[in-house]
Amino acid sequence: MDLYAGVIVDVRSDAVNRVFQYRVPTSLQETIEIGHRVLVPFGRRKLEAYVVELSSDLQIEEAKLRNIIELLDPEPIILPTLVELAMWMEQTYVGLLSEALQYMLPPAYRYGKERVGTKTAQYVRLLEKDPQLRSNAKAQRRVVEILQAESGILASDLVERSATSHATLRALEEQGIIEISTVNLERKIEWDVIPDPKLTLTVEQQRAVDLIRDEMHGARRPVLLHGVTGSGKTEVYLNVIADVINQGKQAIVLVPEISLTPQTLNRFAARFGERVSVLHSGLSLGERFDQWWKAYKGEVDVVIGARSAVFAPTRNLGLIVLDEEHEGTYKQEEGSIRYQTREVAIKRCELVGGQVVLGSATPAIESYHQALQGSFRLAELTERVEDRPLPTIHVVDMREQFEQGNRSMFSTELQKELRELIHTDNQAIILLNRRGFARFVLCRECGEVLECPNCQVSLTYHQGDARLHCHYCLHREVLPTKCPKCASRFLRQFGVGTEQVEEVLAKDYPELKVVRLDADTTRRKGSHASILRKFEQGDAQVLVGTQMVAKGLDFPNVTLVGVLSADLALNFPDIRSSERTFQLLTQVAGRSGRGEKEGRVIIQSYDPTHFAIQAAQNHDYLDFYRKEVGFRRQLGYPPFRRLTRILCSGPKKKTEECVRHIHDFMLKAGFPPQDILGPSMAPIGRIQGRYRWQILLKSDRSPAAELRMLPPGPEDVQVSIDLDPLFML
Repeated sequence: MDLYAGVIVDVRSDAVNRVFQYRVPTSLQETIEIGHRVLVPFGRRKLEAYVVELSSDLQIEEAKLRNIIELLDPEPIILPTLVELAMWMEQTYVGLLSEALQYMLPPAYRYGKERVGTKTAQYVRLLEKDPQLRSNAKAQRRVVEILQAESGILASDLVERSATSHATLRALEEQGIIEISTVNLERKIEWDVIPDPKLTLTVEQQRAVDLIRDEMHGARRPVLLHGVTGSGKTEVYLNVIADVINQGKQAIVLVPEISLTPQTLNRFAARFGERVSVLHSGLSLGERFDQWWKAYKGEVDVVIGARSAVFAPTRNLGLIVLDEEHEGTYKQEEGSIRYQTREVAIKRCELVGGQVVLGSATPAIESYHQALQGSFRLAELTERVEDRPLPTIHVVDMREQFEQGNRSMFSTELQKELRELIHTDNQAIILLNRRGFARFVLCRECGEVLECPNCQVSLTYHQGDARLHCHYCLHREVLPTKCPKCASRFLRQFGVGTEQVEEVLAKDYPELKVVRLDADTTRRKGSHASILRKFEQGDAQVLVGTQMVAKGLDFPNVTLVGVLSADLALNFPDIRSSERTFQLLTQVAGRSGRGEKEGRVIIQSYDPTHFAIQAAQNHDYLDFYRKEVGFRRQLGYPPFRRLTRILCSGPKKKTEECVRHIHDFMLKAGFPPQDILGPSMAPIGRIQGRYRWQILLKSDRSPAAELRMLPPGPEDVQVSIDLDPLFML
């Protein structure tokens, strides 16, 4: 019987974003499976492709049919359920199926580039227990003596320990005394396994575990675990994962930031031993390659990682946990498949009969709404473990501080708390969600703000290299001595970044050792873990950072949290600015008072009466939810209606023409005019030299099918479709 394969060629192009059918040669019919990588003739080229269908039905003309050339791997590299998930993603997010399939591949295999492979080494073992050696063969004798005490050893280690050379080993091999073979080596990832405290569950934790177990054996609705900071959500995860492992299944645990991975990994490794793997971009390509294959081969029970770990090749998946499920980092912001990890996790578990648990102290409005509507199950942890109190939060009106003559970045209240920290072993976290030294540089004579030549944003001054940086296109330039517009020498730096906070703390409080955690200090591999380890071990008393310091960190000696410019995000032209502010403040406040000592939080604000800040001060998620959801209902925004962003970027004139053409097409296609917002320039109108225009579309259901019909832009104008966008800048 003839067998035909439907394949997706590995090309990023709308023109070939469809299934092409090929004949499977007789020699491959017994081995080919869905998920295999294959080599196919495509036009005049030979291309890599992925098998997504196998059928005995011919769907094209016999004359146009061509044969698959060969299989590129001995077994399918993409699991069948992940092929199905990729096809769902292509339909749901209106993108390229080839791009969706890329997420399912080993890290080093993407787009036909196998940039790294299995690490190998030579391994030596003794064949002859008591060989007869020449009396003067001293080096050979040292080698044999070492091997007599070992079952086997790496050749490199053996050469070092015996103080000899590889030539000695080859001589022994030629005599038949030893065997030298090639073995695969895993690139080891070091982590600190902390003692497992084997905690007894609180009544609320046990109730949450029972609810999740009930759902796992029932309807398998996603469970939203809404627990205040410090309520022990991780212990709930650990208990449910233990159940999953006992059933012979695997779990995936997702964290929003790679900075959280070391702490999470240590905790899970303490409970589940070495059958834990980790996948995130902070690892080297070779390390990610090895960790991916461990999961593929079933050598691990738990995979921990950031967003892309949702695609880990676990064959017997029983559970996916999204910790801090509200975080924006779970949204893929680049490429044609702009997926939301929460949705992908739910769909993947739906395909395999698994369970999803979403955990957060500040759930996304959409998630909590679905829990109240019954689409999700709601489990709540309302109290901290061991009856520890939530930290006291004090909001300082910085307008009053200014009137009282305080020109410092620190309020008098925060200064007092920092002074009291001296000569104690207590620690503090200071949050400012702006990196760099000064947020912008302004000419005091003509008012010119120094902007990036490629982007419509001001340049940030970094004192570390004494340069101006663009945080969008990474442009850098030397700080000029004169204003480029009026030649005035009165250039001044305004606004505060984490770099300046660190410097001022070191100057004003020299007794306090300060470390900084932001994108500038964590560029090198392992720097996240190194900084956090230093803080955890008490080598630093104050941790200054951006939003990285607000998420999931658990340090029992932190008794003080200070927030500078709490209302920074409230002024962004974004429907989620209030939600992000509330979440950030609540999360960072939750880093305080997690041990035996009570915590205190100082929030500095120029808008202290805003409902998001007041709800955070009162630890009142429900109050925030009710007020925010009221605004959303009035405006027809999520969770009541879907929102889609169509973004065009490219040359100035062509981009505007393109977006207006798309707008006209949408009107003719029957999209309700009142649901179309725009076209208009994006809030940041130019990035990397490309002008940006957008259209926002409101709808009662997913408009994916209709959006597929939009006309393509000119070759030099990129059109991206983002369903349920999280960021609108």
